[in-house]
Amino acid sequence: MAATSRLALALLLAALVAAWQLPAAAVAANYTVGDEKGWNPDVDYTAWVKKHKPFYKGDWLIFEYQNGRSDVVQVDEVGYDNCDKANALSSYSKGHTYAFQLKDAKDYYFICSYGYCYNGMKLHVTAKSSSSSSSSSSGSDSSSSSSDDDSSSPSPPAKKSKAKTSAAPPPSLLAATPMAAAAAAAAALLLNRML
Repeated sequence: MAATSRLALALLLAALVAAWQLPAAAVAANYTVGDEKGWNPDVDYTAWVKKHKPFYKGDWLIFEYQNGRSDVVQVDEVGYDNCDKANALSSYSKGHTYAFQLKDAKDYYFICSYGYCYNGMKLHVTAKSSSSSSSSSSGSDSSSSSSDDDSSSPSPPAKKSKAKTSAAPPPSLLAATPMAAAAAAAAALLLNRML
């Protein structure tokens, strides 16, 4: 019984040290664009952005739309201003849900190319770098995925929400945190001595 108590205490200590070392902004948030109204005409997306900002690198935008009636097109600022998909960075119209991860700290622009953009069906969000990060990247890599079963892109977040929710940090972050790695090693050493 004493060995079990020591084991539980060692694991708890290791978890606390690892959690303490995680940066506060390491937890991504999931946002359903347009909340319960989704990605549809006659939604004020400027007001939606103001309601939910700030957005951070790593957050997910979940677009829920009607297949065949709208699409999600990532464009540059000029494409956004002119509702023009000619130089689209990406375009998605399959399924009913599209998940897009804000991989870099930068401005992102999305439009609907079915004509609704001219009536305001467009979205501009600025992703900020985490407050604990001292460097920022300028690459344009972004992850996206859909609810289609045949998609080979990364999986969308497990939980969609109408508002900001927390998701678990990726396991690689724990391994990249020096104190977390030290805590894990110390826990392993304690476990080895107890058993």
